[in-house]
Order: sequence, then C-alpha cells, then structure tokens
Amino acid sequence: MDMEVSRVTSKGQITIPKAVRERLNIAEGDKVAFIEKDGNIVITKSSVIALREFLDSMSAEAKAKGITEQDMLSELEAVREAMWNERK
Repeated sequence: MDMEVSRVTSKGQITIPKAVRERLNIAEGDKVAFIEKDGNIVITKSSVIALREFLDSMSAEAKAKGITEQDMLSELEAVREAMWNERK
C-alpha cells in the first residue's frame, strides 16, 4: 500500500496529493466522498458512490420482481446481439 501525506490548513482544508488524484481520476471541479468504514475514512470520487447506489437499487428492484442474475445476463446478451446486428 502506498501512502501519501497532506497537511491540514487552519480552515480544515487539505490538498489531495497528485498521485492520489491521478489514481482516482479526480480533476478540478469533481466532487469527492468521504466514507467511514471500520474506523477508517475512505475517499472516493462521488460519481462512484452514485453508480454504486444506482446498481444497488436496480438489484433490489430486480430481486423484488423475481428477476435473476441469469435473466439479466441473458437479456443483456440479446440487446448486445441486436445492437451488433444493427451495425451491419
């Protein structure tokens, strides 16, 4: 595990080290999320959180409707095949 260090300003601000920004693909204007997990704070790009929440809600809805993972994969394959055939 690599470690990067940053100093906290009097206003509680920090600079995210360049190596971390590059690794998380964080650019100027992006939002980040701080998540407490097992007594640690995890920083991630907030779009990752939004995607995870969307996937969780989709999974819950599919489960409530009795749709299995295999059903979803089969449907996805059918859609991919239809899209591929449209390109020909």
